[in-house]
Amino acid sequence: MVNKLNDLKNKMNETVLNDIRFEEKHKQHVLRSLYQKEAPIKKGFRPILSAAIATIMFLGIASYLSIEAGLFNGKTDQQSTETQEKLKSSTIYTPPKQEEYTKDMTKKEILTKMINSVDYFDTAKGKFEYVTSGSRLIVDYELSLNHKPGGYSKVSTEENGKSVDEFIYYGKGYLWGVDHETRSYIKYQYVEEKRSSTLQIEDAFSIDQEGIPVTNYRERPPIGVAQSSLFPYEIASNYTRDLNTWEIEKQNEELLDHNTVVLKGNVNKHRFQSFRFWVDKDSGILVKYETYDSNGEIVDYLHPLSLEVNVPVHTELFTPKLEIKGFLQQKVLAPGITSGDINAKIPYDLKEQWEQAKQKPNETTILQHDKKWYIYTEKGYIVDRIEVNNNEGTVFLVKASPQKAQFNIPVLAEGYEMSTLKIHK
Repeated sequence: MVNKLNDLKNKMNETVLNDIRFEEKHKQHVLRSLYQKEAPIKKGFRPILSAAIATIMFLGIASYLSIEAGLFNGKTDQQSTETQEKLKSSTIYTPPKQEEYTKDMTKKEILTKMINSVDYFDTAKGKFEYVTSGSRLIVDYELSLNHKPGGYSKVSTEENGKSVDEFIYYGKGYLWGVDHETRSYIKYQYVEEKRSSTLQIEDAFSIDQEGIPVTNYRERPPIGVAQSSLFPYEIASNYTRDLNTWEIEKQNEELLDHNTVVLKGNVNKHRFQSFRFWVDKDSGILVKYETYDSNGEIVDYLHPLSLEVNVPVHTELFTPKLEIKGFLQQKVLAPGITSGDINAKIPYDLKEQWEQAKQKPNETTILQHDKKWYIYTEKGYIVDRIEVNNNEGTVFLVKASPQKAQFNIPVLAEGYEMSTLKIHK
């Protein structure tokens, strides 16, 4: 009988029950109980009794083990669930819900929200089609502003009949530009700008002593072309800085489940003469926009395909998967200046402003995009150097040689850790 018990225990130890202990004390307890019941039975019945005892023993052990197994499996399932929940909670951030704003807004309130949209939402993810200067882009993005700040964007274009994708990731103190086609990437340190206070209209838009319009912008993450919708600072400056040139066409219009205010105005551009904006009342995000020529035909536009604000985001997506064999890291960007013909390097969402800068050859225009600075230098001057002090940069201009005095020498500055750039000449 003892040998049978040992054999049974050994067989069960080879199953999923091997973590359950049936020790000597348990065996003796069962044997004691059965021997006490055996005494009044005659010897002739011992073969039958032996079989019965074996059956009862098996059922007793099975009952004991099943109870223990139930507790063991329950504990394992609970631990597994807890582990999964911890992993899930560490990579998925769910921001607090935001109440939808339905009250009427004034022009000043709308413009203030557009130039400070970074203050009015926590997370966002979406997709839109963006057409400007004849180029068509499809932009996907997802980001978190406050909890584990980071994000990614994908810009898809078509070149020579072939789709081309550009990826930007940022988070954990780094910024990546990834080219999956060539299996290469650029990685460099990213210092998040400190959040400043709300920028009032009178502080954002001003005129300097020479009568040149000056614009101050709020900080924003390097999310690429997605900035055109999420942080429409330049668009707001170019089209709506003068409250007298536009009007509120509609206070409440639903668009992709967002309550938007519709703006309509006139502009003096060589390609179009009017525009229409759909601005999210809750966040100041530019959900949609269109520009029109003199016949009312659409010239440029941003049309949303999806937009979700203050929804759960997957923070693990903010770091590129570069452990795949074959990815080659390019040299980390160092501060440097490229002068001359940089037209091919101008990003899509700055092309219009860059063309406008060319129409003002006697002014120096500075544009910023993804930590890069595009400088259209005043005729007769060239960039000598850039100095940075406490995140504030200064570009020093010097007079050009007689051979270059009749030209504008544009410059691309990249790799500089600065949030502002002023001119000194």
